[in-house]
Amino acid sequence: MEEIVNTDLGSYLRQMRERVRPEQMGLRTSNSRRVPGLRREEVAALAGVSQTYYTRLEQSQTAHASPQVLLSIARALDLSLDEQDYLLKIGTSVQNPQRQTPRDDQLSPGTRMLMSSLGNVAAAVLNYRCDILAWNSLYHRLFAPHLAFDLPEDADRRPNIIKMNFLDDNVRALYVDWAAESESNVTYLRFIAGNHRHDPRLAELIGELTIRSVEFAALWCRQRVANCIEGTKLFDHPMVGELELMYQAADLQDGNILKFYHAEPDSPHEVALRLLTVDLNSVHRR
Repeated sequence: MEEIVNTDLGSYLRQMRERVRPEQMGLRTSNSRRVPGLRREEVAALAGVSQTYYTRLEQSQTAHASPQVLLSIARALDLSLDEQDYLLKIGTSVQNPQRQTPRDDQLSPGTRMLMSSLGNVAAAVLNYRCDILAWNSLYHRLFAPHLAFDLPEDADRRPNIIKMNFLDDNVRALYVDWAAESESNVTYLRFIAGNHRHDPRLAELIGELTIRSVEFAALWCRQRVANCIEGTKLFDHPMVGELELMYQAADLQDGNILKFYHAEPDSPHEVALRLLTVDLNSVHRR
């Protein structure tokens, strides 16, 4: 039986409606208001659709809507661009689920050459499920020196970034603000799920995390959505101490994602990051 990632349109609309304050949308409020956020009739009026039609969408009696209607609802709910994109993905029918079938998680020769040339940045190649297909030595020493370097080559055991962040105490301890990191992970996974609703391996990943992590389950139920392509993270690394690193993600021609971390040039953080390129074991042996 085909597994489908739970991206229920009705549940998502309800969550988004309940978070919007009426005054945000120029509506008057009173003490008699019994529900959080907007009422259904208010969303319908702001979106220019009938209350009956909007109610059917929110109660999952109607599975899909036209892009024009969804965009109107997105404006009524004051959705961000990422949230609007997600709404369009889950609110329109998937014409050909087979087109979303993941590739064989293979790296192209060009990607392998790129990885070998990145010496002073911590870099990894991920698939969209955030499985690590390859990492350079600096990324490995930054995030997971307790794991074997060749582990990404084993398709059955390769590390997954999000699983590590929630289930690996060594990785969790790296983040100065783990709560923010965990929320970022879940909002990104929800964003990705909109594109890959028919991937059983993605459904399996979400199911495993929901069962094994109370924190993940609580965040997943909130249905927050955001892409995650660049930013800054603060680490407390056991070998080199505090590290403030910028990160970026880029799509590769082979269908995978390059994620890399780097420090501000000529900063103490760059010095600390460079220390991780040193083979400390060989230094100690001298």
